[in-house]
Amino acid sequence: MNITKSTGASMIKYCHNQVLLKTEKLLVSYLVCQARRNMAVDTRSVKEYARELYAPKPFNASSGWLQRFKKRNKITNINIGGEEASADRVAAGEFPPFLREIMEEGQYTDEQVFNMDESGLFWKKLPSKTFVVKNASKCRGRKLQKERITLLFTTNASGTCKLKLSVIHTARKPHAYKSMDMTKLNVHWLTARKAWMFSTLSLSWFDDCFVPDVKKFCEQQNVPFKILLLLDNAPGHSPLLLDRHPNIKVVFLPPNTTSILQPMDQELICNLKAAFSTKKFKLLNDYTNTREELRNLSDTNTDSKSEDDEDQQLAEQEVLLKQFWRTFNVKKAVDFLVEAWDQLSVATVRHAWRHVLQGIPGVRQSKSVTVAVDLAREAAQSVTAVGFSETTNDDILEVIRDPDVTTDEMVHDDDVSEEAGGASSQEEHRLSHSNVRGAIECVEKAKLLLSDDPDANRYEIFTTQLLQTMEPYIKVYHDNINTSRQQSITEFFASNPPQPAQASDSDRGRDSDDDFEGFVREALVSVDDTDEDSTEGQ
Repeated sequence: MNITKSTGASMIKYCHNQVLLKTEKLLVSYLVCQARRNMAVDTRSVKEYARELYAPKPFNASSGWLQRFKKRNKITNINIGGEEASADRVAAGEFPPFLREIMEEGQYTDEQVFNMDESGLFWKKLPSKTFVVKNASKCRGRKLQKERITLLFTTNASGTCKLKLSVIHTARKPHAYKSMDMTKLNVHWLTARKAWMFSTLSLSWFDDCFVPDVKKFCEQQNVPFKILLLLDNAPGHSPLLLDRHPNIKVVFLPPNTTSILQPMDQELICNLKAAFSTKKFKLLNDYTNTREELRNLSDTNTDSKSEDDEDQQLAEQEVLLKQFWRTFNVKKAVDFLVEAWDQLSVATVRHAWRHVLQGIPGVRQSKSVTVAVDLAREAAQSVTAVGFSETTNDDILEVIRDPDVTTDEMVHDDDVSEEAGGASSQEEHRLSHSNVRGAIECVEKAKLLLSDDPDANRYEIFTTQLLQTMEPYIKVYHDNINTSRQQSITEFFASNPPQPAQASDSDRGRDSDDDFEGFVREALVSVDDTDEDSTEGQ
């Protein structure tokens, strides 16, 4: 600029990209329109729409550009989740008065009203710009980004009781807990093949975790053991919970209202995950900085460093980062989660219950989430390894995002690994004949229990569809019976051993050689007879 600018120029003008200015203007109009329609917009859709508006020229739409775009236009309504867009606000508005009626009729206090919600977490996931993620395919243990657990959060409406966290993992006893008693951990340890809640596991959690913990809380606080439990209508929550315990009344939230009414989903889970990320990045920063300081102390030429020294330092930093991430196990992650759970204040928990108890406000506040995400971002940026300094709030939200799980995984995820390493068992699973027979007996029992239905058409439809559903297993049952009736020759002789032939008195005087000669003679005679018969027939 000093060489090319005119000596008589009074000011310098910078030419802005007019196409980009027009793109951002249209993008702002799009976001305003989506906000008026109460439609949630995530960062990915914003970037894709920006690329379409900028076309045909290529446009990267990076996270840094998005952060500056939001700051320039004061946009704060871009969310990661999309549940609220499809939420039923009418049903959500009708539920709080209905809940208050139940509490008044049953005389439930805020201390006796509980809510449980589960959320998945990739506990080893890092921002996408970091060195570990970019080189994940080259590192040992490439699935570190997919190490997932599911957490079960339970609190009461008064905020005075936060039950012990429940963790769903793929293994009954991972290597990190190999020397510990799994019944004496700081969490309830549950197992599932894909580390997600399913209907049978929800019953186990209710019987073995929720009921004992709530009963203990009531005894300590001198509160009557009469509990109201709120759950969402996820397929992983069994309907048998409704009358599972005489002192616990279970109420399911209306469909498509979780993002609005669910107390645990009102910024509380997001806050806890952000706090967990903060602790994780701080530990990573302490590990890498301590090693780097020790190396610098042993370096004699600290005043002048060449490019080779900087490259060597960068390589050592990357090695330290990979070493730390291999040693960061599920036990450390669970301990961080427990610390973050214990640090949640009573005011924060009460704030999460405001919608379901007091009604739906016109504008939702999310300042606490922003503060927690900012702290996690600052902790990530403090890590001196490559890529961490470029971490944004969107990267943190992507790291703590709840993993997508299908309905089939929630309903049928009941295969648990016995291995200590956490991988699913690769052994072949066999369906026993007794299990198939028991299932058929249960179906027949269900038909008998519902046989008194006054609506004959409804009962006929039920039985027809039930038989069609069980037809493959009925075929398996018949095949097992037919197979059991067909005995192999070894099994036949094992149950019916052949008896030795008894020799007659006339044969006992014969010599063994005479017996053999007589046998051969008889055999030859029989062969001659068959040959003569065959020639006569011709």
